[in-house]
Amino acid sequence: MKNIICGLFFLLITVNVCGQIDNEVFCYPDTVSIEAPVLRHVQKSTFEIASFTPYKFIWCEKRSKIGARLEIGVSSFHYNKSTRDWIGNHVAPNFNFIFVYDKFNFGFRFKPFTVSPEKELLFDNKTLRQEANLNPIKLDFYLGYSFDFKHLSIEPYLGLSRNNFVVINQNELNETFSIPSATGFINGITVNKYFKTKNYKYISIFSNVGYSIIDYKKVHSTLGANYFEWTLGVALKGFFTKNFRQKIE
Repeated sequence: MKNIICGLFFLLITVNVCGQIDNEVFCYPDTVSIEAPVLRHVQKSTFEIASFTPYKFIWCEKRSKIGARLEIGVSSFHYNKSTRDWIGNHVAPNFNFIFVYDKFNFGFRFKPFTVSPEKELLFDNKTLRQEANLNPIKLDFYLGYSFDFKHLSIEPYLGLSRNNFVVINQNELNETFSIPSATGFINGITVNKYFKTKNYKYISIFSNVGYSIIDYKKVHSTLGANYFEWTLGVALKGFFTKNFRQKIE
């Protein structure tokens, strides 16, 4: 794992591929010719067609401000000791969908995983035993902004993290558990290395670190607060395009 992290970091800072600094206009080589009407003024508010003048143009496209990004990664979560004694530090898949408007990112993350509790806790006079299969599901909603440089794109973000706890083998345990959820703030930063695949579309290798300010005492009085996470993953990102006519003189 250490070698993988070092290799990704080396790739992020050395390969000379620009980030998202891609406002270039692309034009197609084929010339189109049409006859455009020339209007002659007849009265104050009336026009009539006088003649048709040949008009040549080429089709061009430019980047729209609207786009989307899909991420998949692996996250590692590190808790306060009291919380760690219950569910332990663990890893989880990280699925992320982001709506993009120019440099702004409006994101949703889904981070499910299954753990076995490392100690027993009581919820509504029911003991959640170590045999339980517990899903500490994290749902993040956040707003970020992209700072684009020559080699990297750095994207800080701020949002809300909702933590739900679902026991998925309740039938085997012959118990039904209702475990309170907890919601708090999350903030962090994502570092991207974008590789252009075609006009305004990219593949990204990214690394993310985040910190959530959340009180797990809302789940159980013996638990602690907050957690730290880091993520490695890959992403696909693209912008819609706008087509327009470029007149040829």
